[in-house]
This record gives sequence, C-alpha cells and structure tokens, in this order.
Amino acid sequence: MLFKDKTYKYIPATVPEKVKIFADVRYAVGERNKLDIYVPEGYENCPIIIDIYGGGMIRGQKSSHKLNPSLRFLHDGFAIVSPDYSFNTVGKRTFPVQIAEMRAVLNFLIQNSDKYGIDRENITLIGESSGAQIALLTAATISESLLLGRIADSTEHTSFPKINSVIGMYGPYKVDEFSKQFAQLNITPQFSETGEAQSFEGIMLGTRRPDKSLSRVLQADPANYFSKNMPPLLLIAGTKDDVVPYLQSVSLAEKYQKKVGKVAEIILIENAHHGPIDFDTSEIYDKKLNFIQRYTK
Repeated sequence: MLFKDKTYKYIPATVPEKVKIFADVRYAVGERNKLDIYVPEGYENCPIIIDIYGGGMIRGQKSSHKLNPSLRFLHDGFAIVSPDYSFNTVGKRTFPVQIAEMRAVLNFLIQNSDKYGIDRENITLIGESSGAQIALLTAATISESLLLGRIADSTEHTSFPKINSVIGMYGPYKVDEFSKQFAQLNITPQFSETGEAQSFEGIMLGTRRPDKSLSRVLQADPANYFSKNMPPLLLIAGTKDDVVPYLQSVSLAEKYQKKVGKVAEIILIENAHHGPIDFDTSEIYDKKLNFIQRYTK
C-alpha cells in the first residue's frame, strides 16, 4: 500500500489533570487553521512549546496521541500548542503554505499571549516527521525574515518573532536523497514508492519525482535558509527508520554547523523506528527538557 493510501485513525492525546484547555481556537481563516492550547493550572506567563505533528503533510490531526510526549512538559510549567495545518494532495501543490500557517500561529499566540497566560518571549518549536520539516523551515525562514508560503488571510502579519529553540524528530529535509541514503544504510524503504512522484515527498513537490524537481527540493530544505541567526537545534532520529533515513538528520546537523557556526545537538537512538513510540521515553524526555530549558529565559 502506498503511504498516501494508508487509512488514518485518530487516537486522542492523553491530557493530564489540572490543565486549562482552549480547544479549536481559530488562528487564521483557512479550513484547517485551528489550534488547541494547553496551559498548566497554577502557572502564569508559561513558556510556549508548539508541537507540529507529522503525517507526510497528507494526514494527521491536532491533539492526537502524537502530542503525548510534549504534554509531559506541562508538569514543568510549559504551555503546549497543537495546531492543524493544510495538507498536500495529489496533483495540487499546497506546500509551502504550511510555513505561512505556522507564522500565523506564532503571530496569533504573540498577539493573544495575555489572554491565554503564555510567554511570547519564550517559544520552542517541536516537530515530528514531516512536522519536523515544517518546524525547521519555519524557524530558519523567520530567522532570515523570509516569507515562505502565503495564506489567503488578510490578517496574516509579516512580523518575524524570535524562536528560542527547535527540536526536529526523525524529519525529512533534503528529500531527493532518500533512495541513496537507504541504499547506503542497507535499509529497504517501508514504502516502495519512495523517490517517486506518488511518494509523500513527491506529492509535497507537486506530485513530481524529487530527483527531477531540484528547485522545489531546495525550497523545501531547511538548510538552504540557515544563517548565524538560526536558533539552537536538537535533532533526534532512529537508526532503524525505514520511512525517513536517519542520515537526513545527520546531514542536516553537519550543514547547521557549517552555516550557523554552532553545533547542532543530535541524538541517534539505536534500533528505533519511525514514529513516536520508540522516542516517548523518560531518557529522551529529560534530554529534550534540558535542551529547551537552556534557551528559556
């Protein structure tokens, strides 16, 4: 079965007790432009973690079970935000509208920080799988004051808020290198259409083969926007990932060091596969928390 044809089943997140929930808050006028905000009771002016789910930019939903690892940070006084965003479809090129949508999320939260009891001066982005690509592209383009993508919302603002740190979980970044990297790792891709127009990465590029779409591949690669203004970066991936080769994270970390002049922290989990299950551990939670707190004022 092709990735695009897999059936999606929504499993809701497990929300801790003593949490204020602001559900289905509209951040822009688009059909999928709503978000959920979780604020721990008893805390004020909470630092913000925006968690962007994956699904190949083809499927997924806010506040699903994929949010569970980030909801753990509520106990540490962080507010968690889970936004929906537009999907790519076969034959219609939606990307990079998702990056504009994340800018709208950021601007909405900043403008309404007092209303929700959140700290607009402390923002972390976390993304898993394709959500990591969105998170990295959002942070990288904002750090260079670039407007990647557009949304049909007259209220979209063009300010460029400061992002304190970014965490990318097993994300795709330079998507024309999947086949080569899987071969290098001697891993058979889970989806036989990897590298083809009908793959999730091909659909993102307008249903075109990545190796035939160089300009679009470069547009979708966060490294092309890296500069010395890029926020601190933590990358996490698993060595048995057969959906996105972990070398995507290794290569991105190398480009970060070269272009930003700082070291991107990278954690490779032996025998971990694609998806949140192998990464929702106390050890990884502690490492993410330590990283975020280092850059929280």
